Amino acid sequence: MSLLATLLGDAPSPADATRGAGLRLLAYVADAASAALLTRTAPSLLPCEVRTGDIRSAVRDLARQRSPDLLLVDLSGVAEPLAAMEALAGVCDPSVRVIAVGDSNDIGLYRDLRRIGVTDYLFKPLSRDLLEGALRTAGAGTAADEAAGRQGKLVAVVGARGGVGTTTVAVHLGCWLADGARGRTALVDLDLQNGTVALALNLRPEPALREAVEAPDRVDDVFMERAMVATSDRLSVLAAEEPVEDVIDIAPAAALSVLNRLQARHNYVVVDAGRAQGGAARAALEAASIVVLVGDASVAGLRDLVRLRAAIARRAGGGRLVTVLNRRGAPGELPAADLMRTLGEPPEHALPYRPVPLAVAAGVGEPAFRHCRRFREAMERLGADVAGQPAAQDGLFRRWVRR
Repeated sequence: MSLLATLLGDAPSPADATRGAGLRLLAYVADAASAALLTRTAPSLLPCEVRTGDIRSAVRDLARQRSPDLLLVDLSGVAEPLAAMEALAGVCDPSVRVIAVGDSNDIGLYRDLRRIGVTDYLFKPLSRDLLEGALRTAGAGTAADEAAGRQGKLVAVVGARGGVGTTTVAVHLGCWLADGARGRTALVDLDLQNGTVALALNLRPEPALREAVEAPDRVDDVFMERAMVATSDRLSVLAAEEPVEDVIDIAPAAALSVLNRLQARHNYVVVDAGRAQGGAARAALEAASIVVLVGDASVAGLRDLVRLRAAIARRAGGGRLVTVLNRRGAPGELPAADLMRTLGEPPEHALPYRPVPLAVAAGVGEPAFRHCRRFREAMERLGADVAGQPAAQDGLFRRWVRR
């Protein structure tokens, strides 16, 4: 609906559109005057709940509950508002439209907030007209809001060679981001015929992923919701189990269309890209903000790890590369001195060799870090690194090298 059509009366008003969309507003304001104005103004436009507090209260609450459609947060008195917004982004669905209010009349702050996806910034004391206009704009979902909207973080997990545990790392990383980082997470398996992401979590995939990548123009948000299998309120899996005799070639553009749609509704999209030999997997690597490269300490594993690491570093995309040495301590691995000579520097993370807890967890369809302390500690470091959260820097691999 265009603004011109609204002014000419050829389309319903923004308020009517907001009511019709069934949107819900959750507001956090620190002062009584703003709370009273919201209580008087917002209900005429859309359902509203007003809570006392600021953006820090919103971060605390939304880490434990589902995100609303619209969110209004108070930045008054917050020393680092942009950092607070980043913390909010970590617990909010990317599809949430955020209005910020505050006591700082700073055009630089307004521009920074708009740049990271905030719909509007209102300077206190609030007026009824400005508040109504902001709520109508956010509720109507204008083109400007869509352009300014943020997307979730795309994380591609790729293996240096087959058998190094790429799917294990992808599944556990997705589970940790949902459980530990409390982010809404989508876990995607790009191997439509032989992928094991759903199998690792004891799930039966929905037969819709193939249709999504073969006819992306037919896909909408409702279709994607039905195509995904939810394991919890914060983790959903998009996978397939197509006949092995079929010939399936996923077009890179189709894969990116699906991933972009997922990014619009999830904080994290974790893609099991396997060995990244197909065009779709390589496109995911190019588009990813973080590429997690998985290898092991065998002779062949290290050779391919070095080769693929160099190839990823030369790719066109600008995403960060994180190297993970999986199955640290497994029989037949090279000594630490040989590892250092081959890699040149320690990998960012190492996951311990724990075959029994992993096998038991796979049998019951849940992550092994719930049953194995050392594996949990290593996954916490990797997950916190991917999520951008502080974590201990002294990893398993570095302690092992010192020994």
